[in-house]
Amino acid sequence: MEQATAKTEVPKRRDDRDPADRLVRRRLWQRAVFALLLGMTGYVHRLDRRKAMRLGERLGNIAYRVDGRHRRQAERSLYLAYGDAMPRAEREAMVRRVFVNFGKSLIDFIRAPLLTPESLNEIVSGSEGFEEHVRPVMAQGKAIIALTGHIGNWEILARWVVSQGLPLTVVARDPEDAALGAYLRRLREGSGLGILSRGSSARDILRLLKRGSSVAILPDQNRGNSIVPFFGVPATTVDGPASLALHTGAVMIPGYAIRQPDDRYHMLFLPPIPAEATGSANDAERIMAGVNNALESVVRRYPDQWLWLHDRWRGAFEERNRNRWPPGYDYEALRQRWSGSGGKG
Repeated sequence: MEQATAKTEVPKRRDDRDPADRLVRRRLWQRAVFALLLGMTGYVHRLDRRKAMRLGERLGNIAYRVDGRHRRQAERSLYLAYGDAMPRAEREAMVRRVFVNFGKSLIDFIRAPLLTPESLNEIVSGSEGFEEHVRPVMAQGKAIIALTGHIGNWEILARWVVSQGLPLTVVARDPEDAALGAYLRRLREGSGLGILSRGSSARDILRLLKRGSSVAILPDQNRGNSIVPFFGVPATTVDGPASLALHTGAVMIPGYAIRQPDDRYHMLFLPPIPAEATGSANDAERIMAGVNNALESVVRRYPDQWLWLHDRWRGAFEERNRNRWPPGYDYEALRQRWSGSGGKG
């Protein structure tokens, strides 16, 4: 591990809370978010988008100041990914921009029922790779596994893809708070999206793919039974997308809605991820490493648009997973950096 050339201060990780305590906190947080969404909807709908984006920026700045837990988490995640190549002042500025992007995306989500095909096109500055990578697969009648992540505005991405003639079912996590879950489902279904709970049987997803329907999956969170690198650090990663592609022949295509300086979105689609079966027990891990690499390449271009507030690497640093790490990584050194206690020069 490189030695720091100057003293680097990183917020230290607090002792892990009891899982039941974390669940209670998530439910309380989700109820607060739901109350905020309901309380703001009427006001946000009366604003034009330019003013709405200014409101989103203010909300992001307020959240940055008051949400110390997620602010510290984002700083730790950035330090783990970039080390001392990103100085503390740059990390802090980056985290603030992450909060602002999230605030603006939240406002766009609240305004979603106002979107018509025309107004949706007005907030999209252009697309790259859709005609080259997606349209030919659609023409062949093949199922697509649309792979995205919590970067830019994934909700707008799904709406735009549907508007291009690709029916899409999104695999989404159900919030612990049922009222918030029902609200999110109504907004998403209102745009023509199908919704499947992330806890749904894999048979439901297989059934869709085998009949040629397409699904969207966000495989960039801390969960899964594979451990593959992300930003040069092993991360627990779902292997479901790879397994689905291997079983159905569906084509995995990464896509992202990237916010532009004028708050419009650039739709970016990368070449399909190869998903050939070799007969190896590691086929799924190999394929998901390609998925992580694709997302990482985009996050490195637009680091202030990814959700660093999420503890992406938590599972990989659990002691029970230590022996599952791929060779060539210094577990102790990386764990120290993840905990926020590394980087002292």
